[in-house]
Amino acid sequence: MARNMLLCERKTIASNPSTTWRAIMMKKTLISAAVAASLFALSAPASATLTNWYIDTDGAGGNAPVLVQDYLDLTGVAYVHNTFSDATNFTFNEVGNFLNLTADGTTALAPSLTAKFIGTGLGNVGGNLTFNPGGSLNVFSGTTDIADFTLQVGSAVLNAGTVLPNGAISFIFKATGMQTGYFFDSAMGDLATVANSATGLLLGFATTNVITSFTPITGSLITDYNNAFDPNVPTTVTPNLRTDLRLSNNGQFRLAVPEPSTLALFGIALLGVGFMSRRNSKS
Repeated sequence: MARNMLLCERKTIASNPSTTWRAIMMKKTLISAAVAASLFALSAPASATLTNWYIDTDGAGGNAPVLVQDYLDLTGVAYVHNTFSDATNFTFNEVGNFLNLTADGTTALAPSLTAKFIGTGLGNVGGNLTFNPGGSLNVFSGTTDIADFTLQVGSAVLNAGTVLPNGAISFIFKATGMQTGYFFDSAMGDLATVANSATGLLLGFATTNVITSFTPITGSLITDYNNAFDPNVPTTVTPNLRTDLRLSNNGQFRLAVPEPSTLALFGIALLGVGFMSRRNSKS
């Protein structure tokens, strides 16, 4: 059946390229959004995330671990570049720099943490925004990379007639590497043991609310964008409301270690994400 669907897509594109390309992009967006919704429904409820865990932002330094009752606070800025295939459908590249100053809105982290996000995806004006699996989130204490996460799914709904998110952007990440001595569960068990295990699964959930800014895009955002995507972006980009966006972010980051009973279901959902990713890359 999948083969027949693929042949049907190719045949229709040949007969009516412009109209059918929009239809296929819309279908891919909707299917990806459906898979994302299933993952969020399976894994993202607050009851499934870690509570009363600990973070030691200086590792082996002199500061004591900080209790995190629920989440780490995120603030930051992102540069998004959209490339339109027609009047409404687009792909995008994004880089973002984030700062973790507090936990649970009040508890100061000393030292604070920083994070860098790199991602790609597709969307349609006034419709859905879907991130491609495989984006990266790297967390730093000073210059030390203490945790690496790979994006599994990410999505948002866009305001009518625009490319701007309407409300929160939601992400699910999988930890792929973690330094020992920084992240601990409620019993002070090092979460690096889970993250670095071939059979372990440590997830990160991020939700961010965004505000459009018209401050020129310069400095590290441009450098990071050029390093990630290797284009010849000038040293200063003037934001607009269509192709080049500067987004201020304010949100939360949570951790979760899924129960063994949910791991099989989560694996099935991720297979769906991987299937869609392979189809997108081939089309």
